[in-house]
Amino acid sequence: MSAIKAVLALASAPIAIGIALWVGFDVEKNDAELPLIHRAEGFVGEQTCKRCHPDQYETWARTFHSTMTQRVDPATVVGRFDGAPVEFYAKVAKPYRDGDRFFMDLPEGETGRRVAEVALAVGSRRYQQYFERVERDSGSVLRRLPILWHIDAKRWMHLNDVFLHADNPEWNAHAAIWNQNCIFCHNTGPRPGYLNQERKNEIVPDAQRSFDSHVASLGIACESCHGPASEHVEAYESVAARYFDHFASSNDTHVVNPARLDHERSTEVCGQCHGQRIPNPVENHYRWRVTGPTYRSGNRLTEHVTPVRIDTKLPGGSGDEFALRFWADGTPRLTAYEYQGITTSPCYEKGTLSCLSCHVMHGGDVRGQLEPEMRGNRACLQCHEDIGKDVQAHTKHDPQSTGSQCMDCHMPRMVFGVVEIHRSHKIENPNPARDAEKGRPNACTLCHLDKSPLWAADKMRELWGDAYVRPKSRPDKAPLDLPDSVASILSGDPVQRVTYAKACGAEGSALVAEDAALVRVALHATLLDAYPSIRWTAQKSLLALESRLATGIEPALRDWRHDGPKGTRESIAKRFLQEFQKRSTNALRAPMPSKLLSPDLGPDLSAIIALLDLQSGRAIHIGE
Repeated sequence: MSAIKAVLALASAPIAIGIALWVGFDVEKNDAELPLIHRAEGFVGEQTCKRCHPDQYETWARTFHSTMTQRVDPATVVGRFDGAPVEFYAKVAKPYRDGDRFFMDLPEGETGRRVAEVALAVGSRRYQQYFERVERDSGSVLRRLPILWHIDAKRWMHLNDVFLHADNPEWNAHAAIWNQNCIFCHNTGPRPGYLNQERKNEIVPDAQRSFDSHVASLGIACESCHGPASEHVEAYESVAARYFDHFASSNDTHVVNPARLDHERSTEVCGQCHGQRIPNPVENHYRWRVTGPTYRSGNRLTEHVTPVRIDTKLPGGSGDEFALRFWADGTPRLTAYEYQGITTSPCYEKGTLSCLSCHVMHGGDVRGQLEPEMRGNRACLQCHEDIGKDVQAHTKHDPQSTGSQCMDCHMPRMVFGVVEIHRSHKIENPNPARDAEKGRPNACTLCHLDKSPLWAADKMRELWGDAYVRPKSRPDKAPLDLPDSVASILSGDPVQRVTYAKACGAEGSALVAEDAALVRVALHATLLDAYPSIRWTAQKSLLALESRLATGIEPALRDWRHDGPKGTRESIAKRFLQEFQKRSTNALRAPMPSKLLSPDLGPDLSAIIALLDLQSGRAIHIGE
């Protein structure tokens, strides 16, 4: 339609429609019910966007982005606040509800008690964390409470048991301050409002820190991705302008559509949160903790931040401050580093891959923001069309098997976060020698769980050529002829252990149920691991294996608590291992030869202990 026809159409439109559209732009600057919300610097809020974009609003509102951070009320709290006591580390908490308010009766010190009112909830997919407001002489802080509700498990868990840390009886070890941490990535337009700025050259204890924090929106809302929208709103306050835009092609420069950006800038929109970073220059952190990050969608991300890499160095640091967050070759091994993964992938470096090549923000399955076909090979074959013509010729596996799933080979599950193992976002070819020598999981042995790195290297050389050679050693010194899963579970570092413990229970692996004896023995030994999240992962994988081939352990194993009293859980776990032979003889086949099992499936405890002794002697804490 021509511009003239558009104006004529406007002139003949019912006056009521014009009035309704005009009234729709009553921009909400503040919300009195939510003192955290204050809109400035061009932010208008998602309710303003909804008035003209109701469909986009509805598709956003169903996502976990929208419920990332929420005020506390009966509709948003998912935890069971029923007054029932929950015990961790020999101390008891009682979450309870009084009307529409939520509280926790918590231990204080050795024998005291205190009551904390929940003021804010963070998370809505895997688990939900709770924060209390603590008033200070000036300002306040939102402090994380020590227990959270795990949504899938439908139970309370202690924070010490969900992060990748060794057992720690200190109840408040993870009492993080929302205002200086969570506010940055779990909200839109964050302004921490740090009030101790005059002490910027000293380390201020948490107990003395105070904030006057605000956000434009709780959670990840429209303007996180599209940028502050006030100019866009002002430009379309005119009914004529809006009708003209509807009928004519438009190139609105007031807001950003990530789908219309080039692949680098589009990926950077996601990378502002899905890519751990430090300010650029780093001295800007003084400004950040007062007024918040400076990046806005459509900017060049690296002009505002430096994405954290394995060798990123902080002022005065040693250069290895972030090393443990990556595999030894620099591949990320924690969630929130997806940006670092994709930007070091050939598909991005040499092609035009972006987050939006696979993910969709206004549709699909909210668990991953994916259309159904993008969970399978379509995600890769949309570009690699020639491979799609004969998948088996490329994969050397049955087309219907896991071995012919692109992502299982090129984006294996080897990233830890929120007590789960996720896909790597660094797209690469598996290489048994590289992976074994760098102490990182290998896509082949994450599926062929009863096979060694030597087997994987030989098989890849047989199928794909002489470029693939045998590894010479493992960093943990475990034998190379041992199944990679078993060696990693018993001797690896915490991320190796939890990754392979998870893989052992995965659906679709090449592990035959009757041949899982070695894997089961390793998982039983892992029930004694010093890391509670690893113990829990091992328990779940054992239950998965038991569901495929029962040995009679299921009832007792299901009742076992990975976070129960140490003496009780360890005595039961040892009994599981000691009784393995009796329970398994008629169900499982003995691997031959085996360094850990006798021909009649008797575990060699001394050999198992020798492998456990190869674990790092120090506790490794992974920032998450």
